[in-house]
Amino acid sequence: MRTIKILFWFFLILGSHSVFGQEAAPLRIVSLAPNWSHTVAELGAIDNLVGVTRYARFPAELPLRVKQKRIDVVGGFTDISIDNIIRLQPDLVLTATSLQLRLKAKLEKLGIPIIHMEESSLEEVYSKILLLGKTIDHQQQADVLVESIQGELREIAALYSNHPSPKVYYEINYLYKCVPGKHSYMTELIELVGGKAIFSERDGIAPMVTWPEVVTQNPDVILLPTWPNATGPVFKGPQAGSGTTTINEVIAREGAERVNAVNNDAVRFIDSAVTKQAGPNIPQAARLLAEAIYAEQ
Repeated sequence: MRTIKILFWFFLILGSHSVFGQEAAPLRIVSLAPNWSHTVAELGAIDNLVGVTRYARFPAELPLRVKQKRIDVVGGFTDISIDNIIRLQPDLVLTATSLQLRLKAKLEKLGIPIIHMEESSLEEVYSKILLLGKTIDHQQQADVLVESIQGELREIAALYSNHPSPKVYYEINYLYKCVPGKHSYMTELIELVGGKAIFSERDGIAPMVTWPEVVTQNPDVILLPTWPNATGPVFKGPQAGSGTTTINEVIAREGAERVNAVNNDAVRFIDSAVTKQAGPNIPQAARLLAEAIYAEQ
């Protein structure tokens, strides 16, 4: 069995698309995270995608292909059906964050090759993009993509190198309050544009915090994630924590009147569908963060 797996990965990474002189079947990829779907497409391998999640928004070609039933939808992000994945007979499945670790383990037990991204740092994102490129024989495209992201980030950082350092509270979820932590590429992006992400010293990608702690930290800017067709907030029942909250809900919280962001009308929405995509959209995420942090009153 081990020998079979080694041979499988040898031909997969070789990526010659030819085995013993005959054309091999196209590689079948199932992406379980929007950032992975975008990355595969950006590397020029969109034709290899046979399954994505319903949140695959970038590039525009992806939702179009889903609508045309040229790519299957296997679920959302945490409600993905393993049966839907298996039915697509993937050669490679792409997973992301700790929320998909259990799913990753189940797929690996079935012998399905996985590339997993924790999104713990920009460096990790770059390394996983390069690994994907090598695995699907798109190494040159992966090199170009990583270099492009890095180059754009250097240009963006230069624009904000002399800006003040406002304290930023990025509330990932309004009910189970958590923030970009010490091991999150989001923290790097906030700091890259001159902001100071509060609680960024805490271990983890998205450590939990409490609202009283936020009040004590007294952030200058509060960022609330939103996305197209977002609903909510929901505080009770099985859907609690779904959707997004509102600026008025934040303003009404106990102690909010002592927070600079509230007093200076600096509680703002930011497009989470862009900022939480660890892939080709990273430069755009940095730009959106800068625009939200330094927005005129």
